[in-house]
Amino acid sequence: MGAGEGADPVTSILCVERLTKTFYGVVALRDVTLSVGPGELVGVIGPNGSGKTTLFDCVTGYLRPDRGRVWYRGREITGLPPHWVALTGIARTFQTVRIFPRLTVLEHLLLAVQESQGDGIVARALRTPVTRRLEADARARAAEVLQLVRLQGLESRPATHLSYGQRKLLVLGMALMARPTLVLLDEPLAGINPVVAEALVEVIRALHRDGLTVVLVEHNLRAVMDTCQRVVVLDSGRLIADGPPEEVRRNPDVLEAYFGR
Repeated sequence: MGAGEGADPVTSILCVERLTKTFYGVVALRDVTLSVGPGELVGVIGPNGSGKTTLFDCVTGYLRPDRGRVWYRGREITGLPPHWVALTGIARTFQTVRIFPRLTVLEHLLLAVQESQGDGIVARALRTPVTRRLEADARARAAEVLQLVRLQGLESRPATHLSYGQRKLLVLGMALMARPTLVLLDEPLAGINPVVAEALVEVIRALHRDGLTVVLVEHNLRAVMDTCQRVVVLDSGRLIADGPPEEVRRNPDVLEAYFGR
């Protein structure tokens, strides 16, 4: 769909309609309407302060929009707290990588899936048969995810011993542990060297080929244009373009936003 067109919450996996958010009178998002279809790989770009992270925050419950609505798989999730949004099947990464200093790579992955498994503290303390089965399932899933994010063989390594790029891969792995159907990635390539960045891009492409829906906020325009099927452009909180990369690349509003011409 193009910029400014109506969004359909029934056929879309993610749909936002007229999303608006202000901070102390400054408009971060202004009537943003867009939808993402199942299995799409969509890039979200724009100059600094254009509203990209605010969009993710409103979708995932970290911020409540002042106006507008958010649907996921036909269900309205506007204003739900982040943990409930996560349980619906949406996973999200952040610009800043945060890890638990005393946990290994494997322990990070196992921790990431606990909330979605549904057993309680008492069941885990008693080591019930259900809990043991869930733990076995989690370890099997962790082995799969380690392969997906190219961290196999590092499961026993303390996360503090990973490079910054490897920590980004670990955070992505944590997001994948609960088998989400939609992943929102906020600047996954920021601050990592080109070799790891290319590896991470290949991981994203592989996830997309496997049917995962991915929305990617990224300042690396070349990576976005080379990787995404569709590109959405925000500028000063407004959606100014939405379409195939080549079309967006030539859009005069996009050129104006980035280059002032």
